[in-house]
Amino acid sequence: MITMAKMMYDMYIKPRLGEKGQDMVEYALMLAIIVGIGWLIYKQANLATQINAVFNNATNLMKNASKEP
Repeated sequence: MITMAKMMYDMYIKPRLGEKGQDMVEYALMLAIIVGIGWLIYKQANLATQINAVFNNATNLMKNASKEP
């Protein structure tokens, strides 16, 4: 026995929603996987010290460039 609510849902709500909810879950899972892989690469390659060294070198170059000869 089909209820009136089920009929209304099938006729009006279901066609408008489609698979949008499923797509959002898939995008969220993909984002989580990408962030996880990025974090692992960041930790394994010890990028924190390398990035810090780049900024320290840039700071030292700017300080040396601003000094009068």
